[in-house]
Amino acid sequence: MSIESDFKTLLAAARGGDEPARDALFSGLYEDVQAMTHQRLWRELGSSRRWVSSRFSTGDVVHEVLRVVLQDLDGFRGDSVEAFKGYLSIIVRNRIVDSVRHHSADRRDVRRSVDVEACGDGAGKEPNPAEAIARQEQVARIEQHIETLKPRERLLLRARMEGLATFQELAHQLGYESESGARKAFYGAQSRLLIAIKEDAEG
Repeated sequence: MSIESDFKTLLAAARGGDEPARDALFSGLYEDVQAMTHQRLWRELGSSRRWVSSRFSTGDVVHEVLRVVLQDLDGFRGDSVEAFKGYLSIIVRNRIVDSVRHHSADRRDVRRSVDVEACGDGAGKEPNPAEAIARQEQVARIEQHIETLKPRERLLLRARMEGLATFQELAHQLGYESESGARKAFYGAQSRLLIAIKEDAEG
């Protein structure tokens, strides 16, 4: 069964709990998702984060994304293989960001005491560790607020903030009635996020 020509049939069967259909989607999409993962890993890590690359297994990321998505297809509202690949691209990006954040936090914990001791009185060129920690904690709080949004809103917000898809593409992938509907939902979620961040800062 061809993944392109029979996608709707396979998708409907997979949504109904058909394991062979899920397996067919897994095998049919694996190479494309793996290619997306390689591309996004290099783009996300960059030269300044090459130390993280040794902790990543592309195969693990791909396997996890496909396993999670194929077990719960309610988040995908489209009906074409192209839209599904775009949806998977968003999920891959989120997994990579979460993994990078986790490993970066581990590395900061190891280096934090050394950085504080090496800083001296802060009068030189070394960055102030207190300011660096404050910035890191601010980013962590923003991510915590994002996690309070509904799953579809989180995907919409992150996809647009990272430029992963257009509003038209996201409307098709996430089941909004139109491009303008996806745009309205994005600005609504963005406004709620900004209000929560402001209230957090004032508190």
